[in-house]
Amino acid sequence: MHSIHSDKHPFTRRRLMHLTAAAAGSALLPIRNVSAAGLDLDDPADRLTALAKLRGSLDGRVVMWWMKGVYYGVVDDVLTPLFGTLIGSFQRLRPEPGKGFELTMLELSYFTDLKTGAVLDTFTNPYNGKLCQVPEQRLGPLPVLMTPTGVILPKVPAFGTVELTTQVGPAIVQGDDVWIRDDSTVKVDSDHPMMGKHTYNELVTYQGRLSDINNPDVLSAPAYITLQSVTSWREWMQAEGLGGHTTARAAGAKISRVEDFPREYLAAARARHGAIIADPVAALNVPPPKPPAADSE
Repeated sequence: MHSIHSDKHPFTRRRLMHLTAAAAGSALLPIRNVSAAGLDLDDPADRLTALAKLRGSLDGRVVMWWMKGVYYGVVDDVLTPLFGTLIGSFQRLRPEPGKGFELTMLELSYFTDLKTGAVLDTFTNPYNGKLCQVPEQRLGPLPVLMTPTGVILPKVPAFGTVELTTQVGPAIVQGDDVWIRDDSTVKVDSDHPMMGKHTYNELVTYQGRLSDINNPDVLSAPAYITLQSVTSWREWMQAEGLGGHTTARAAGAKISRVEDFPREYLAAARARHGAIIADPVAALNVPPPKPPAADSE
């Protein structure tokens, strides 16, 4: 998840060329005129361009991400492994001239048994022995606007009341390697079983190569991702009175084909979300929710 901020700061330093794609129906592509020195990663607009190339593809193609990780409980400052996680994400970037990029994303995650790797439908809380029903871990499809100062959520949020803040950067450069942070905090109050009322802090780092970011012929830079999170207990975990919180870590990479997902993720997705994994492009094309109609007099 990502931040909500004002979009009042336009691209003051990005010099964009709009290229018309040859194929019918293709969108205009924002391609930064990279100077001999390359993008200035201390500049918010240039940093957004770099992040867009790492995170997605500037030509509007759908890209995919996978991550594997572990969730932990933290009570009395001691970590207790709870379950594994398999995360898959489908994302498409489109330019919003003068503002940034519209990002449409769909995320499907599965929690897994630490010993067997089986996807969990129930989870026994190790602190109190309560049997918990694991809700579907699906987010989206959801369109957001990526701007140099953060992400703006749609007018109709996916889950109840959402307060979202973010920080993009700073970027770290060492030789030809570059890392860009994308940190966010979200406070959710929702009736959705997956969400409930909780606070979620997410620290994401995208890694790629500076030469790819600065190459105008590379529209989708190869990239890797690491994730750390600190989260209050979800309501479905039945952790009332325990104190503490949960934390997670995961790592993965960007891919361009469904077949490149880890085999265990593909098996879970085909069994539980077969239509989506068979055609993720069609799944991303589902229209976002519309604002409710105004009450008539």
